[in-house]
Amino acid sequence: MSVRVRCAPSPTGYLHVGVTRTALFNYLHARHHGGAFLVRIEDTDRERSKEEFTRSILEGLEWLGLQSDEPPIFQSERTEYYRGLFRQLVETGAAYHCDCSKERLDTLRAEQTAAGRTPRYDNRCRDRKNVNPEGAVIRLKVPDSERITVEDPIYGTIDFKTEDIDDFVLAKSDGTPTYQFAVVADDYDQGVTLIIRGNDLLPSTPKQVLLYRALGWEPPRFAHLPMILGTDKQKLSKHHGATSLLAYRAMGYLPQAMCNYLVRLGWAHGDQEVFTLSEMIEKFTLEAVGKAPAVFNPEKLLWLNGEHIRLLSVSDLTDAWLAHLKCLEQDRRYLEEGRGADIPSAPDLNRLLAPDNRPWVEALVAACQERSGTLVQITEYAQPFLSETLEYDPKAVAKVLTPESRKPLEQVLSWVRGSLSLPDEAGIHDFLVSLSESLGLGLGKVAQPVRVSLTGRTVSPPINTTLSILEKSIGKAKVEERLQRGLELAGGASL
Repeated sequence: MSVRVRCAPSPTGYLHVGVTRTALFNYLHARHHGGAFLVRIEDTDRERSKEEFTRSILEGLEWLGLQSDEPPIFQSERTEYYRGLFRQLVETGAAYHCDCSKERLDTLRAEQTAAGRTPRYDNRCRDRKNVNPEGAVIRLKVPDSERITVEDPIYGTIDFKTEDIDDFVLAKSDGTPTYQFAVVADDYDQGVTLIIRGNDLLPSTPKQVLLYRALGWEPPRFAHLPMILGTDKQKLSKHHGATSLLAYRAMGYLPQAMCNYLVRLGWAHGDQEVFTLSEMIEKFTLEAVGKAPAVFNPEKLLWLNGEHIRLLSVSDLTDAWLAHLKCLEQDRRYLEEGRGADIPSAPDLNRLLAPDNRPWVEALVAACQERSGTLVQITEYAQPFLSETLEYDPKAVAKVLTPESRKPLEQVLSWVRGSLSLPDEAGIHDFLVSLSESLGLGLGKVAQPVRVSLTGRTVSPPINTTLSILEKSIGKAKVEERLQRGLELAGGASL
């Protein structure tokens, strides 16, 4: 039998880290076995489901490269299919209508709790005749004293007793299916052979097995993934940072790094930390997934993202950076309130995308590649090269642009003004070395005042690279203006 697995998120919020990890494990299992990966949108909650959330879910999966092998299906479009199954279950006696009021059920629950018993339905309507189906729910008749055994590739043999399960609801009073019903109906109809999901859904497994039996269907296999916790070992939440997948796109993370990090939340292959997607597909097995909760560590994700940034060719990294900038403003909505204020706005994209500018844009990205952990950091490092106006760091000015720095700055400015165009990086380097020797200064005593004058900072790419790129990105005249401003600041001019 060919493998068929699925990702089935509910569009009641943005796609979050936990659901994304589950989708990835399903995708890797399908690809490893040459099977099919399916996507289903479980949008039966009419009040909370929103089109905006559906779009973000599908966009997030596409961003990661987790493409469905068949068009996604939507539970909201399958009402007639569900109704037919409801009729079948009632007609065969496997389910029944229940018209118990909310008040009665609340009272029953309170009495059971007060008596120290687990709240459960008392089967009042199970054998009643002539219950008016209008406005009634439909419940499954759970058999007494049966054992349900599930062979889980992660947790091993798991046994459940039916006496711990009450007659649970399959259809709500308005006729819409509950989660327990719709998931079984759709998994069967889609031919799903293995359900991989979080272990928070383990209590649902025996209920769904019972429903499969009531419908006369063979249940699929089940595998349950360990929980994801924050660094404080509490369940992952907004308190621990961003939980929405596309918030990480806004923060400049690469999709391949997100996949790499998420697969390591529960799965391991020896001591290897960095994986390409093809390596994950080749090596992934459910048997290598651990039982212990996984800890989401933002610092580890940042490190891993930096590793993937440095794995990319300059051309591919440039494409990734530009794609990030294109999406940045719309992606800000995925950030929690108060987060992302420090993410700089996208620079002039038309200028960066112009084919004639591609050589210096790639040179700029290459100059930022080694020191950047995210695409946002590339933007931060690149700001002095992309803006005609420059903000100077007062501490950098006070430390570097001293009266002693005026002489090398004057010489560099004179050289730039006297050149029709600057030489290549090697030529710039040779000039600066020669200048430092003639002045009897170390190269740093020449380079650092030039760096602060040109970028407003004490940290930038090598000074010859910085000069070369700036001439192309802002123009030689602006380079001269910045060197002149540095001279003024070195003479005591105020910021």
